[in-house]
Amino acid sequence: MRCTVIGSWGGCCRKEEACSSVLLSHDGFPFLLDCGSGVLSVLQNVLDLNDLHHIFLSHYHFDHYSDAGSAIYARLVNTQIGKTDQKLHFYALDDQHKFPELTWDPYSQATAITADSVLHIGPFTCTFLKTKHPVDCLAIRAEAGGQCVVYTADTAFFPELIDFARGADLLISECSLYAGGHGERAGHMTSEQAGQLAQQAGCPRLLLTHLPLYGDLDQLRIQAQQHFHGQLLMAKKLMTLDWEEK
Repeated sequence: MRCTVIGSWGGCCRKEEACSSVLLSHDGFPFLLDCGSGVLSVLQNVLDLNDLHHIFLSHYHFDHYSDAGSAIYARLVNTQIGKTDQKLHFYALDDQHKFPELTWDPYSQATAITADSVLHIGPFTCTFLKTKHPVDCLAIRAEAGGQCVVYTADTAFFPELIDFARGADLLISECSLYAGGHGERAGHMTSEQAGQLAQQAGCPRLLLTHLPLYGDLDQLRIQAQQHFHGQLLMAKKLMTLDWEEK
């Protein structure tokens, strides 16, 4: 399995970059996790938009879904000019206002998911966990070829995350706050909590994403490493991670 960082920022992205998003691929099958601000532009450095057919949206905050509309319009244009004949598929929480807008037949189709859903998308088997965030939000566990990636999406720390992430080859954890921050009300984690989560879940690799736009980001790594003893990486645009099958 391969994981390519498309964006690493929370809330707002820096220039020429994107908000938190990763592209998973296995056996040449791409699967995008979140599609917020800046994602569609950066994504095209590694993948033609006509080759992307499956997008997971963790929740309906702008930094996680705002580029979905552009993705749909790109599919509409490219279908009409004969560059593709495949629908773009979204997997997202059912929402009275935003979820229906993801389906533009015949160009895109939205499938409603819940924390109890089990999805088979190409080679990926996906399960979900409702997170602790001001709006409904889902973490995702994606497995393919004997490998596993867990993406926390946006969440405050809560014990169920440990079991959900247990044994993942790669934990992609949000890290919105520096050590000592208080993310419970905002629904976000600190660097310390991300490190503790990865350590307690037994994950060999931790990738910190959804990073703050202020402060010394290297402090996030230092703070997380006080609690996590595996391989720790800071998400950066177009960073690629891959590893052998078990």
